[in-house]
Amino acid sequence: MNSIANDPLALRGPTLFRQIATRLAAFTLLFALLDVGIVVLTYSLQPESLAQELLTLEAAKAQAGSTLSADLLAGPPGAERWSARYVEPGSPELRPFGATVPDGSSTLVDWTRREKIPGGFRISGVRAVDRGQERRWLAMQFEGDGIRPYVPVIVNEIVQHVLLPLIPLSLLLLLFNVFAVRRMLQPLRHAEGEVDALDPENATMRLSEPRAPREVNTLVRAVNRALSRLENSIAILRGFTANAAHELRTPLSIMQLSLDRLPEGELRDDLRADTRHMTRLVEQMLDLAQADVLNAEGQVEVDLADIGREVVAAMTPKAFAANRELRFESLGDTQVTGHPEAIFRIYRNLIDNALAHAPGETPVDVTAGPGPQIAVRDYGAGIADADLPHIFERFWRKDRRKYDGAGLGLGIVQRLAEAHQGAVSVENVEGGGALFRVQFNLAS
Repeated sequence: MNSIANDPLALRGPTLFRQIATRLAAFTLLFALLDVGIVVLTYSLQPESLAQELLTLEAAKAQAGSTLSADLLAGPPGAERWSARYVEPGSPELRPFGATVPDGSSTLVDWTRREKIPGGFRISGVRAVDRGQERRWLAMQFEGDGIRPYVPVIVNEIVQHVLLPLIPLSLLLLLFNVFAVRRMLQPLRHAEGEVDALDPENATMRLSEPRAPREVNTLVRAVNRALSRLENSIAILRGFTANAAHELRTPLSIMQLSLDRLPEGELRDDLRADTRHMTRLVEQMLDLAQADVLNAEGQVEVDLADIGREVVAAMTPKAFAANRELRFESLGDTQVTGHPEAIFRIYRNLIDNALAHAPGETPVDVTAGPGPQIAVRDYGAGIADADLPHIFERFWRKDRRKYDGAGLGLGIVQRLAEAHQGAVSVENVEGGGALFRVQFNLAS
């Protein structure tokens, strides 16, 4: 049961085209059966017509052959006392049905006679058989009972008036089904592509609404309304996160000042560490809230080197406290269009990550350029190959017992880089350590 629920292919039902084609085939079959029933009922109520058609079919066999074939001599199925022979125009069998013309000759016509006899019926008749310029007259007679002798007539009628018209009609309907259904489903396929292209980071995206068919338009409009409600919910959640983080900064600052008045000791140091951790978490929540709403508006020309020097200067005391060294270098051509505060946060999160994960008293190198890029390198053990696909995931931490961070720093870096039409990458470099590189304005 679970394997079926987890298999997307198992959940797929038949396509609309298949459903319509199946229903069309069922309707055609039902119509054919109904038509067959009408043919059988009509001829069963008109025995004279059945008799005429039966003799005509038998005469067609004679016309197809040069002599009276074995099939013709055998007669229709169920026929008793069947006889078939050619007669001359002056035969008594033809005279009663001839019409006298002024010159005294007779114009002969096909005729059929059906008579009731004890135990059934007798059918007699004459048919003209033409071979080129020659015309001969075929006299036929047989006795029978029930519907069985008329089976060839009924089968011929079914073929001529049921199967032959329905087969091309069904093919035409199926062809129409192919083109019509595919054309009607085109807006759905277009909407499917737009749904697959929806970006969770861009809640303002909507599906284009087709004019026709109306059912697809109604469905797409309903999806767009659902997306609008989802956007409002996300906006409320983001606003709440940003407001909560902002409101927490003040009591945390007061708490930090209050801790400074406590007597020195292990308890105060532990409380200070917890407070710093909470303060960092609140700052990351604010960074994350801003990253989610950052857009192209408000971007200005900035110098990555200037921002890098500012960040390094601000974080040097923290590095010195851990006996670490921050080294900055500008490689030139560092002008870029972006948000200064957001770029500041990119630097800060990358440096924080390097200080937290690189061991001992190893330095951290920060560079700006060449071109619109920045890089931060540590001299630690690098990143395991199994961890590379996950390090930019929000809230991901390899060992939650070893690191007390929330796992937001690198996720914020990636989101802020994307807001600048850029990307962040990481690689293990020769000599040890990991190198994080952020490139800006790749789209432009």
